[in-house]
Amino acid sequence: MKLILFDLDGTLIQSTDIILSVFEQMIHKYFPKVELEQKTLTSFLGQTLQQTFGMYTSDDHLIEDIIKDYRIETEKALHQGLESYPHAKETIEYFRSKNILVGIVTSKMNQVALSHLKLVGLDHLIDHLVGHDDVKNHKPHAEPIEKALAYFDVKPEDAIYVGDHENDIKSAHHANVLSCAVTYSNRLSEMLMEKPTYVIDDLENLKDLI
Repeated sequence: MKLILFDLDGTLIQSTDIILSVFEQMIHKYFPKVELEQKTLTSFLGQTLQQTFGMYTSDDHLIEDIIKDYRIETEKALHQGLESYPHAKETIEYFRSKNILVGIVTSKMNQVALSHLKLVGLDHLIDHLVGHDDVKNHKPHAEPIEKALAYFDVKPEDAIYVGDHENDIKSAHHANVLSCAVTYSNRLSEMLMEKPTYVIDDLENLKDLI
């Protein structure tokens, strides 16, 4: 194994509850008549913001306004208490000690993702990040992972992608890399239906797979 790629939110950093709370806030504010089911809410985690709010309106200007509002409220909340998941730092440091490359593939804008990595003290441990800005086709498409493979010049069979959403597993399959699902996900049953290569309870379990 030469390369391990991570999703960010809900995989490396504990931002999921904050994100879901702000999603609820935005839907209630801009679309008060919408009754938001929990399954629909958690499905937002694997989408771009344009896809999420585009489910409720085709007005591009309104979507941009909602996204701006969402980002402001999310940043406020994240700066108050964002943490990485247990053993994230130690696990990444272990891979680096074994000369295994470490990358991030996320649907977040690059600068936002980098700032969140910095908040939890992981930014200096990541070799490269592929974000929303870098691709035309987002997960579950293969392009984000393929972009990372091309940057690192690593073959698909020498890489693994770790995520918390079924779109992460689908993207890994489409890119022909190994996939790994984390059980602390809000979308575990949906991920398992996509038949990930591995399933782990804790990030440090990755040491046993590599």
